Amino acid sequence: MRLFTILGVLFLVLHAGTATGTTHTITNSGFTFSPSSLTISVGDTVVFSIASSHNAVEVSQATWNSNGNTPLSGGFSVPFGGGTVIFSSAATHYYVCSPHASLGMKGVINVVQTTVSTGSISPTSFCKGDAVTVPYTASGGFTSGNSFTAQLSDATGGFASPTAIGSVSSTTSGQINATIPTTVAAGTGYRIRVVSSTPLVIAADNGTDLTVFDVPNASISPAGPTSFCDGSSVTLNALPTGSSLSYTWRRDGVVIPGATNASYVATVAGQYTVEVSNGSCASISAARPVIVFDADPTTLTWTAGVDTDWGTVGNWDSQCAVPTAGDTVIINGGVQPPSGIPALSLARLVLNNSAGISLSNDLEVTGTLEFSSGSITLGAANLTIAAGASITGAGAARFIVTDGSGELRQAGLGSGGRSGAVLFPVGVNAFSYTPISISNAGTLDEFRVAVREDVLDGGSSGSPLGTNVVDRTWFISEGTAGGSNADVLFSWNSGEELPAFTRTACYVAHHDGSDWVPLQSVGAATGGPVYQRAVTGVTAFSPFAIGDGSSPLPVEYRTLSADVQNERVQLLWETATESNNAGFEVQRRVSDVAQWRTLGFVSAQSNRGAASYRFTDTPPNGGSWMYRLRQIDLDGSATVSPVLRVELRMPARSFAIEDVYPNPLRLSSGGLVSLRVTVAEAGPVRLTLHDLLGRQVAMLYEGMLGEGSTATLRADLSTLSPGVYIYRFEQGTRTQHSRTVILR
Repeated sequence: MRLFTILGVLFLVLHAGTATGTTHTITNSGFTFSPSSLTISVGDTVVFSIASSHNAVEVSQATWNSNGNTPLSGGFSVPFGGGTVIFSSAATHYYVCSPHASLGMKGVINVVQTTVSTGSISPTSFCKGDAVTVPYTASGGFTSGNSFTAQLSDATGGFASPTAIGSVSSTTSGQINATIPTTVAAGTGYRIRVVSSTPLVIAADNGTDLTVFDVPNASISPAGPTSFCDGSSVTLNALPTGSSLSYTWRRDGVVIPGATNASYVATVAGQYTVEVSNGSCASISAARPVIVFDADPTTLTWTAGVDTDWGTVGNWDSQCAVPTAGDTVIINGGVQPPSGIPALSLARLVLNNSAGISLSNDLEVTGTLEFSSGSITLGAANLTIAAGASITGAGAARFIVTDGSGELRQAGLGSGGRSGAVLFPVGVNAFSYTPISISNAGTLDEFRVAVREDVLDGGSSGSPLGTNVVDRTWFISEGTAGGSNADVLFSWNSGEELPAFTRTACYVAHHDGSDWVPLQSVGAATGGPVYQRAVTGVTAFSPFAIGDGSSPLPVEYRTLSADVQNERVQLLWETATESNNAGFEVQRRVSDVAQWRTLGFVSAQSNRGAASYRFTDTPPNGGSWMYRLRQIDLDGSATVSPVLRVELRMPARSFAIEDVYPNPLRLSSGGLVSLRVTVAEAGPVRLTLHDLLGRQVAMLYEGMLGEGSTATLRADLSTLSPGVYIYRFEQGTRTQHSRTVILR
């Protein structure tokens, strides 16, 4: 009956939040209880596991203090060999081993009331996944490893299978930060209670029903591709759907005004989310990225995503376009380079692909051509660098290969344009880099450059030379012939030098259409392993080569010298032997005019042995003059001598339009104009008039003028409209311009 009563009390206490029974054990070691001091909770059980010669009898505190053994009336008593005691109320119990109390065999059991209470919870409605704060109070003794756990009942408030929703390690009152599980069913009868671990104390629940609502599991299902070109769209559908649900759409985290339907038509790039609410709870979907490609991007990067054709849309980082005029194009490595490049003008071209690119049509760059890796092979196409544009990053493994008829063209060199040396990074193949640099002090012009393998005895045709030259011919031309005054620096590698070439005694030569003409005295090339030779004051162009003192540039050397005395040129030559020699024509021309003029004939002195000859010439003005001998045999056949260049320092008669009168010209005064022109060399001339677009509007004169002459040419311009016009005066490769204004 006593045991039943204790258990009944114990049941009532547990429902109120007291400890459940925990069993503790006391043993003996000789004449000592272990542990000799024990603190337990109400309802706990103590098992005495002691030797048969010992017992445990509760005594008063005074008896305990005096090591007496008089039992306490109503106290517990454990027989010899041990037994079990259940403690149902808070108190301090003193006990001894009655035979051995005088020996100090005694102990103390302190029974405390340990309780846990669950506090009230606010709010009382939750969405699945919400945080909930569970307050609790605790009293009594808890061990240092104790934890308090918040448990959630089922939807009817039952705790047959509670769900742990949060815990905290503590021995005192506090709160537990818990979370409503997303796996529980929605309901209105939930309760929460707190349970301690050591000792095990199960508190009563919070005392108020709690409501748990379902949360819509928001997601986005697109009705089509989420990557598209500007101007297109994609419909984004929210899930779940239902009449009781509401929707809020966001782009990049910002609410889209008016976007409250279950679907949204996206036309703008961004990270889209939708919030779905059932009136009590809401959730936000994972972000769905929408990518909108520029329909006409200004920068495109090559990807070779479909094939290698330049014109395939999927081959560029934009899914909507291929490069058009004015774009920037980037060709990176790691993919096969493009083919089928169309005729195009690009603002910027970046080449960073070691395989390089090959042109199939003319290409213009108006901003920057940037080399990082790889070369551009021209074939029959021309590559134009516009005025104000530039080439960067070119070098021995990154340059322009002129392997066909195509040229590298750079505009805007000269007065008012690009000053200083402008690099033309060219080579005949991907393994031979032989660039030139051009600095033009003359009129603004476009320069066109290509380099070819071999040096031909006829310049652009004939047989290749096999010794004593650099095995490269540089073809340089002007966009508009005449007016240039260029310094040119030629570069080559030792591998381009043919046998017997003497690098320390070389020169730059120009083929004038008839002969290879040295442009300077022999001298040493500079640099190494890349060698260079520069020439200044070049006014006539294409082609150029590098020879040495023994090379057949010009075609074949004879003994011939020229000396300037008192503004006259003395030509001296000598023959070792003569046979069937009729004599020599002495010929002269201006350095930038291709036609030779015969000055006179010197008859042969001897047809048996050596002979010496002399001829004196007085050029019409100073400057650079070219001389040669045309030796004629008795049968009429002829050969020419090497060409000598003579620099004559005397006041030069200019090739110019010296005066235009009247200027401006008034049509009301009759429309007649007079122009005074001067030429240094005899020959045909043309005087034409052009509008500002370069179109010829009138032929004013076409005929011959004598050497060193000045002439006044007259023309009737009365039929022209008022405006600005350009006179153009031409003789051979020389050109002069003069601006005029015609008024009413």
